[in-house]
Amino acid sequence: MKEEETRTNLERDNLRLERKSAKSIVLFLLLLFIYGMASTFTAMASKSGIVITLGGSRLPLPAFAGILSTLGNICIIFIVILYGKQGYITSLILLGAQFPLLIFNTLARHIMTSLPGIFGNVFTILAVTLIYRRNKKIAGFQSFEVSYLKDQQKYSQRLFEQTAIALVNSIDAKDTYSRGHSVRVAEYSRKIAEMMGKSEDECYKIYYTALLHDVGKIGISDAIINKKGKLTEEEYETIKSHPVLGNQILSGISEYPYLSIGAHYHHERYDGKGYPDKLKGEDIPEIARIIAVADAYDAMTSTRSYRDAISQELVREEIVKNSGTQFDPKIAKIM
Repeated sequence: MKEEETRTNLERDNLRLERKSAKSIVLFLLLLFIYGMASTFTAMASKSGIVITLGGSRLPLPAFAGILSTLGNICIIFIVILYGKQGYITSLILLGAQFPLLIFNTLARHIMTSLPGIFGNVFTILAVTLIYRRNKKIAGFQSFEVSYLKDQQKYSQRLFEQTAIALVNSIDAKDTYSRGHSVRVAEYSRKIAEMMGKSEDECYKIYYTALLHDVGKIGISDAIINKKGKLTEEEYETIKSHPVLGNQILSGISEYPYLSIGAHYHHERYDGKGYPDKLKGEDIPEIARIIAVADAYDAMTSTRSYRDAISQELVREEIVKNSGTQFDPKIAKIM
């Protein structure tokens, strides 16, 4: 279902790009057509002796040549602004192609009305060259800014990842028996997410949320964490406070709000008998339901201060037995 949704989004994006490209081509051709018509009628009007009567006023047709010429130049400027290098080259070709005829009319045929056209084309070429160079410079600045922002984003991401690893190392330094636990839970969680059809970005978020799920243990006494043998009821209650402590530590990272969710809810149970908030079923955030299964699996398959690692067969039986009570049945099945 996730793959189908991704395919649909890609098809929609491709269709949008095709429509945008088609509109761009239509606009380009329209500007060329208007320019061509304006240039043709400018040449005709400049050589015509026709006089038009409008509201009692007599206007010679050559008087309209300037208006038509201006309209053509406006089209050329729009082509350069909208189509960059391609538009600039097109404008030079269109303007340059007129010079031989204009010069011939002026020098050989002594049609002096062609003289303004020569100067008009020269100034238009200068104008579009300045516009193109300015837009190119602006595009260069924008490209540099985008590149800079991407570098800053990569730097921020590296800083976040290094900080996350440093926090995990501080947890491992406290609990010698669970060293590597957070990394393994993160790997299992990411693998589960991949098998659920999550996107690369979602898997990335799940990995780092799982990596920091036990960060609240920083606030728990070393004596309790490393105690050999069974915990007292009071000590167990202290241990149970680590999800709340983890939420308090991570909720301050406003750029990554999802991090605190895993720390806060990974000990909730699907039947509502977990802690700290006794959430039930799908009221528990999915990311926490994934981590809960991965966390339990690694806890059972690792040596702890109070017991040895459990065999894979028994672990599988436990996950099956607790599917729908402790664990989300869909995620338990994947595990």
